[in-house]
Amino acid sequence: MMNSAFFNDLISWIDNHIENRLNLDLVAERAGYSKWHLQRMFKEHTGYALGEYIRKKKLEKSACRLTSTNDPILTVAISMGFDSQQSFNRSFKREFGMAPGTWRRSSTHSSPQYLH
Repeated sequence: MMNSAFFNDLISWIDNHIENRLNLDLVAERAGYSKWHLQRMFKEHTGYALGEYIRKKKLEKSACRLTSTNDPILTVAISMGFDSQQSFNRSFKREFGMAPGTWRRSSTHSSPQYLH
């Protein structure tokens, strides 16, 4: 059975590799479990679906990069594993309520709410 130390280690590994092309198969391979079993246990332990957790962390990292660098939005999107700027813009707006360019220009937004 997976315990808290296992999940803490796995979450730390995900967080440290968030700029890589993470997918459920890769995370499951790292964890040593089938992706189906890992997803079920991850949700039970954290309250988040594994894919949702990875997506949220990628968007949080993207939001920080948008405000701390001058990298073009497309560069940030591709480097965080999004297939296109359009899919990145959609996901970003769904998560933070504004487009990435608006986020970058806004001086009134707050830092993203981190997941743990």
